Amino acid sequence: MRPDARGFTLLEAIVALAILTAGTMALFAALNGALRSIERAEAAARLDTATLNAIALLETVNPMQQPEGEEQIGAVRVQWRATLLEPSGPMLTDYLQPGLFDVGLYDIAVVLEVDGRIERRFVLRRAGWVQARQPVVL
Repeated sequence: MRPDARGFTLLEAIVALAILTAGTMALFAALNGALRSIERAEAAARLDTATLNAIALLETVNPMQQPEGEEQIGAVRVQWRATLLEPSGPMLTDYLQPGLFDVGLYDIAVVLEVDGRIERRFVLRRAGWVQARQPVVL
């Protein structure tokens, strides 16, 4: 080649393309990893929301009267089963007299399913109640 020639040789062009390709592959791998992280974060957020919805649902359930059941909340199926921990007894008033309700302590095993797959299991501890006495009219 002449000493006054300008431009790239074929070897220089191939080396430049190899460096560009390596950089592009590294950038693609980083982007792919970031997208997977975003998908995992979104799935975890959906599951946390479903868990909070299940807890809110079970706050309305009296385990003494409905010890097991299932509900559909959007795409999530919530199943629960209550196990008696402490037998029911009278709730005491401020004067240590039996109140209107008998209460018992329950563990509620909860299963969250999405598309037939179990996504989460957890246990809540809740009180169950039933009105056992009538108020005294003065």
